[in-house]
Amino acid sequence: MKLLILGSGTCVPSLQRNAPGYLLELEGMRVLVDCGSGILLQLERAGRSYRDIDAVFITHSHPDHISDLMPLIHALIATPGYARKKPLQVVGSTLVEEFLEGCILGVLRRPEDFSIDYTEVSGKMQIQSLTVYSAKTIHSEDSFAFRFEHDGYCIVFTGDADYSESIIELSTGADLLVADCSYPYEQKRKGHLTPKECGTIAAKAGVKHLLLSHLYPTNYSAEDILEEARREFNGKVTVAEDLMEIRLS
Repeated sequence: MKLLILGSGTCVPSLQRNAPGYLLELEGMRVLVDCGSGILLQLERAGRSYRDIDAVFITHSHPDHISDLMPLIHALIATPGYARKKPLQVVGSTLVEEFLEGCILGVLRRPEDFSIDYTEVSGKMQIQSLTVYSAKTIHSEDSFAFRFEHDGYCIVFTGDADYSESIIELSTGADLLVADCSYPYEQKRKGHLTPKECGTIAAKAGVKHLLLSHLYPTNYSAEDILEEARREFNGKVTVAEDLMEIRLS
């Protein structure tokens, strides 16, 4: 299992950090987790192809996590000389389905050669060889964290989230925890985590590697972020960078 960080940023434009998006690469399967603006270009920059995406998991329906979904579908429909046959699995809340259906009916045509298969988020899901668990988070009405298990390895994405016991429970024993690390503790905002809180969650959950992402452009340096998290967690901690790759197996 390999993780490619396509976007480690937020809704605020940044030349250093794209809007949120991650690619999970498994044997015979490619999964996007969130699909914010610019993710298709990031795939190209990383030498990957949008054509290979099998499934897209959306943590919640805020624009910075969902806005490249329509360009993805448009590209799959309109690429000259390419006719996709396999379905595109989209996993998210009912708001995600309503958004996509509204765009398809109002702007695009429905794909003729492949289907868009919607799966509403539930406690446990099976997508081919990938087992996925979810937990509701404190952020928006349809925000979820996801736990992906495959071939003995586990990655957890908090999505946008505030501190909660449900995040700790979902993250227990994870090989990698990709955590919302929006603001330093002194600038804490409801609905998001700080490096200190990320470190506390990682310590309580017993994760092996904490990856701090969803970073707003502030005057808080990567060293400051690491220092704050490491006060709470003595395991491996990394500040995410766009196009960084992490291999678990």
